[in-house]
Amino acid sequence: MSSGNPGGKPNLVLKQKSAPTFPPNAIKSVRDADFSGPMPSGATLIKLGIRVKLGQTPNLVLTTRATTGNPGTPIPLTPLPASDPVVADLTTALGCCSHEQWFAFTLNWNPTLKLKFDSTLTLSPFTSAFVHQNGFEIVTVAFCHNSQTFSGGVYSYAISVLPGQHSIGFPLSAMTSPAKKTTKKSAKKPKAKTKSKKKSRR
Repeated sequence: MSSGNPGGKPNLVLKQKSAPTFPPNAIKSVRDADFSGPMPSGATLIKLGIRVKLGQTPNLVLTTRATTGNPGTPIPLTPLPASDPVVADLTTALGCCSHEQWFAFTLNWNPTLKLKFDSTLTLSPFTSAFVHQNGFEIVTVAFCHNSQTFSGGVYSYAISVLPGQHSIGFPLSAMTSPAKKTTKKSAKKPKAKTKSKKKSRR
């Protein structure tokens, strides 16, 4: 799904479906996850990484895009151990501070799944010890083909902002999408009607 010259591309678009909810000690965020790059010609294994704060655990549920009468097809994610080379590759390429950690997964993609998905991320704990109620947390998501590496190949990425309970999620698309210019057409003023003077007859 990621292709082209080496490096990361922000061609994974995450769009919030609704305001996040706050189960006990956690946050639940439901989003559209749309890939805007070219579709691969055949089935491929995808390596996926999520960077969160140290001590947190992400639970990601991924399905194909749901429509009326069709809840979407679940896409199983296989978690990788912290010792897996994929985790080390993510850390080398995208970095990881002492208070952060990477979680890695694999998934099997094929053309029938298409490129538009529904994602539900539950992150816990999401208490004040991790995120202040007036603050927010930035979560990084990255993925690439199994034939690629994050440190030497091509990958795609996105950034998700998870707000504290007193904050509002910031729409990142507002930073990247140019504002549309609207030009107002000036309304033409109707011409004043002039009354013709009638010549008086003598």
